[in-house]
Amino acid sequence: MSKRWWGFAFVALAALATAGEAEPPTPKPKPKAKEEPSLPAPTDDELDKPGGKPIVPRPTPLPEPDDKAAPEPDQGGAQKTRPEHVNPFRERVAFPKYARPARITYSDQRVLEGHVWARADKPLRIYNRAQRAHQDYFLADLQRIEVKPEIEEFERDWRWKNQGSSEKVYLDTGYLWTQFLTTITLRDGTSVVGDCVGQFTIQLLDGQRESWVLYKKLNNRQAAGVPNKKRDEQPPLVYIKTVEFTDDFLKKPEEKANP
Repeated sequence: MSKRWWGFAFVALAALATAGEAEPPTPKPKPKAKEEPSLPAPTDDELDKPGGKPIVPRPTPLPEPDDKAAPEPDQGGAQKTRPEHVNPFRERVAFPKYARPARITYSDQRVLEGHVWARADKPLRIYNRAQRAHQDYFLADLQRIEVKPEIEEFERDWRWKNQGSSEKVYLDTGYLWTQFLTTITLRDGTSVVGDCVGQFTIQLLDGQRESWVLYKKLNNRQAAGVPNKKRDEQPPLVYIKTVEFTDDFLKKPEEKANP
């Protein structure tokens, strides 16, 4: 009896273990492959041709970079060529409407003739020494600008005598600096004398542009990058001497003879 009982017990335990097991997970369906775009259905005429395959139009070949654009016919029937590439950063020949003709003379006898203007028609500012105040004048109100050296001095180089010392030792080298006195004459004949600083532009008759500057104080090292030398070796300082607002250089020879 005991052996038969143990047999039934073993069979019952095996049945319970089998019933308690979880069913295996169901496998996920595989993703469908992307279908390639189908070609349009062939027509009867295409199927009747040898091979029985539809005819697919070839892509239009792109023009190579070296190929030039072919001329395009306009509405009148004449052929026209596409415009070439235009550089938007090229220097323009036209100048602002508020530009004035003028002649600029430098201290080294260099002369520039053309049209001058300030950026955005900014007025010229001068410190009127007589009235001790700053005054602004537009270039349209001026007749002449004259610049003269007021103070010329030689600034000597120096170094400390010893490390940690407060005593200076001056050298024979240095640079020249000049302080200028500017006189502007208005169109009504009145004059203003004082210190003037400003940067302007001139367009020459050949279309080239240059900048011209009025200084209150200038030195050789700042103007031309001249290294420090002895006083006798210093080159002369170049500055704007006069600016005359006139258009006589624009007149023809016969107009100059008969003003």
